[in-house]
Amino acid sequence: MIYRNTYTLVIERIREIQADIKQNSKDIKRAADFGDLKENAEYHAAKDNQAHLHNKMHRFEKHLDNEVVEPGSIKTDVVSFGTQVTYTDGENPITVAIAGAAEYELDLYENIVTTASPFAQMIIGKKKGDTMTLDLPGGTKTLTITDIQLLE
Repeated sequence: MIYRNTYTLVIERIREIQADIKQNSKDIKRAADFGDLKENAEYHAAKDNQAHLHNKMHRFEKHLDNEVVEPGSIKTDVVSFGTQVTYTDGENPITVAIAGAAEYELDLYENIVTTASPFAQMIIGKKKGDTMTLDLPGGTKTLTITDIQLLE
């Protein structure tokens, strides 16, 4: 799944990378014109950058096949993809964004918890006021959900 706003950002990022790839191609040609490619540091740097840009492009393109979730279809009565959840461990409130891999990769929100994570699997479907118990190496923690909102 990918949030509609994230899908738009992925498209923009892909366009930026495509422009960077075009510039990189010019950089490679210019560096190659300097001569002996074995000892041409600019050429090797440009080729390394080319590989980096193509890998980056691939990482973003893979998100285009995801199901696009419209903000209007997300309910905030339970924790789900596209919600921002605040919970407390009895002391401090903690807010996390329940999102997908694309949102995580783009680093769109602070404290992103991807839907595939064990914590998200435990919290998805819970309602405001629900509690959960975590067994941690340092002991048991009880978390209480205090708020659920739509991601902005």
